[in-house]
Amino acid sequence: MRDSGLHVIVGNQEDSYKKQAVRDGMEAMSISQAASKADILFILTTDESQPEIWEEQVLPHIKTGKTLVWASGYNVAYETVAIPPACDVLLIAPRMMGSVVRDLYVAGRGAMAEVGVHRNASGKAERTMLALCKAIALDKGGCIVSTCMGEAALDLFAEQIYMPVMTQWIQTCFELGVEFGFAPEKMVLELYASSEMSQIFHLMATRGCFKQMAHHSTTSQYGTFSRASRFFTPEIKDHFNKIARKNFHSDIEDGKFVDEWTASKADAQKKLQLLMQEKLTHPMSKAEDTVLSQLSTFNNASTSSSNDATGGLVTFATGAIIGCLATLLAYYARSENGWTRSH
Repeated sequence: MRDSGLHVIVGNQEDSYKKQAVRDGMEAMSISQAASKADILFILTTDESQPEIWEEQVLPHIKTGKTLVWASGYNVAYETVAIPPACDVLLIAPRMMGSVVRDLYVAGRGAMAEVGVHRNASGKAERTMLALCKAIALDKGGCIVSTCMGEAALDLFAEQIYMPVMTQWIQTCFELGVEFGFAPEKMVLELYASSEMSQIFHLMATRGCFKQMAHHSTTSQYGTFSRASRFFTPEIKDHFNKIARKNFHSDIEDGKFVDEWTASKADAQKKLQLLMQEKLTHPMSKAEDTVLSQLSTFNNASTSSSNDATGGLVTFATGAIIGCLATLLAYYARSENGWTRSH
């Protein structure tokens, strides 16, 4: 936004991020000072810390006419923050990590984003939203009209239904490969560290989930498509769907996850630390430390299209992953009927 001509100030606590903002030439100050001084506020704190920060450091300085922008619909959708009625409230949620949003801007491109006007107190909220999207180059990536609840629910769907299956299946394939006699380091390379899987996902994004298989060998194509159904039998799909429906309706739609993560923040953060430590001490994490220290250039490989580059183990992994994608995305497509959460 600064490079697009806007006067940007950064409100942050005294930590490494604030020091980085100063090094980057930003005008940095406390959150309270920034909230008081700014006409347009981007609320970018972590979801779980936001209600407390909002109540103590931001809300006292919110006056009529300010524009409030959220990059995540979570706290607005689940009403964990009290927003004064005389303010415009916008959703501008890039579908990309913040550092990559910057990289795309510098490259003359832009990230895709979910955007929406949650409250139009001034009558000019949409114009402000579009101008801000242009300042971040989101107009170049493409903007999808959404709502705070729609953005938050889909984000939680990806994080709690799609990603748990993905990451756990990678770990399971690692364990099976080691059991079958493959070296742990070779399993890490084959499953993700060689960057082949990231190339496959890049092709999914640019060519299509199944159409990208044309870039694989015919051996890989046949192995992936013919073996997927062995893993995702009707019984397994029914098992996954039951868990997915329970997670979606109870944790996401009814807000039980918010109660667990935000309302019980201290306990949830302790649990997160334990879960992270469990993963970091897993043999796969230890094997990847060896691989990445010796072959760090693998993660900086070119993003050019790969040609006939899959082997038996990738077929084994991706066959189940593609079957899982089809199952979970089909369920979400059936669920997205414009629901809202009432209080």
